[in-house]
Amino acid sequence: MRDSGFRGRRSFGGPREMHKAICADCKKECEVPFKPSEDRPVYCQDCFPKHRKPRY
Repeated sequence: MRDSGFRGRRSFGGPREMHKAICADCKKECEVPFKPSEDRPVYCQDCFPKHRKPRY
């Protein structure tokens, strides 16, 4: 079996376009794979797990 590099994330062939944002918690600049909207907070990789709803 060949390792395709797939690690549970979706891959659509090319690199994702990243957008700069400011984390709503720590105020650090970060990059996200979507265009941030002003009406929703954006969190960096460090702060995001604190705001994620628990999975059951």
